[in-house]
Amino acid sequence: MPSTRLLNVKIKALPCFEQEGMIWIWPGNDPPAATLPSLLPPSGFQIHAEIVMELPVEHGLLLDNLLDLAHAPFTHTSTFAKGWSVPSLVKFLTPASGLQGYWDPYPIDMEFRPPCMVLSTIGISKPGKLEGQSTKQCSTHLHQLHVCLPASRQKTRLLYRMSLDFAPLLKHIPFMQYVWRHFAEQVLNEDLRLVLGQQDRMLNGANIWNLPVSYDKLGVRYRIWRDAVDSGEKELPFSK
Repeated sequence: MPSTRLLNVKIKALPCFEQEGMIWIWPGNDPPAATLPSLLPPSGFQIHAEIVMELPVEHGLLLDNLLDLAHAPFTHTSTFAKGWSVPSLVKFLTPASGLQGYWDPYPIDMEFRPPCMVLSTIGISKPGKLEGQSTKQCSTHLHQLHVCLPASRQKTRLLYRMSLDFAPLLKHIPFMQYVWRHFAEQVLNEDLRLVLGQQDRMLNGANIWNLPVSYDKLGVRYRIWRDAVDSGEKELPFSK
């Protein structure tokens, strides 16, 4: 109460910075990073949608799902993977050390950016045709940023930003933001069925990451990085 005198009241202030439309907060004891990574889309892209969602899943499971698109032809049959053929072999090609790479045969470049972000660029010049395509061979692209913030136990706050390097007039169509939100929710709901099943099995003691395969490469590297963070290692893997 304003009329009450309180003694020895202290408030701990957390370092807080704003950059490129994002607010960065350091809740731990370590000093803030000297430089913040840029989260803007590549040159030539325009931001078309920025969406915030609350999802009932652990943020690491959501990150792992976003990093694995091998399930897309089976899961996203009514949204972005509609018309995608089911390839006989899926590969994820990465540098020898790093947290980024590209899918083969999908025209998708992908990167995990610490601590909780996934960036992807998808070539969409020929919907439904993937074989022999790469993002460089496509003339139009969709760029996505997913920031997966742990909100509470088994809950994630997702910050989603979508950019295009074509169709600039879409930004000026009334109510277009609602169309993008509907599409984003539809894609995520397709994923949630899979992720919630993984979470339920994990809570019941199953090791859902027991048998990784070749296309799990980026997800495996994320788990190695996260285990190193959880154990307090000073030198984190894939940090150079």
